[in-house]
Amino acid sequence: MKDLYIHNTNSTPEVRFEKSGKLRIAGKSLPEDPKKFFDPLFKWINELDSERVDIQIKLEYVNTSSSKRIIELLKSIDNNTRVKKVDMNWYYEVDDADMLEFGEMIQHSLRRTKANYIEYSEEED
Repeated sequence: MKDLYIHNTNSTPEVRFEKSGKLRIAGKSLPEDPKKFFDPLFKWINELDSERVDIQIKLEYVNTSSSKRIIELLKSIDNNTRVKKVDMNWYYEVDDADMLEFGEMIQHSLRRTKANYIEYSEEED
């Protein structure tokens, strides 16, 4: 299994998935074809064999179709029986209550993932 790196674009986030279990998704997520963008991520997650997974999510904007795929992706990690421990840091910009609520909503649908919500300002980015 190799690390997965996808450069960000104006409509897709940066993705850094390391076989060590460090996973990061950051930027805007509004791909024209969400299935095409997210399918390689699902394939990689299905092959993941790491005792511990540390997820960092730092999204600026997510459209509806992407939000569904992100929820499914995080559920796939949460349900992976080869993974013993899952921690997620969910970053949201100051005053972005929608992004905080999105993270909290996702966390409620996950059984094993421990979530931390981290507020940041654009200057810190």
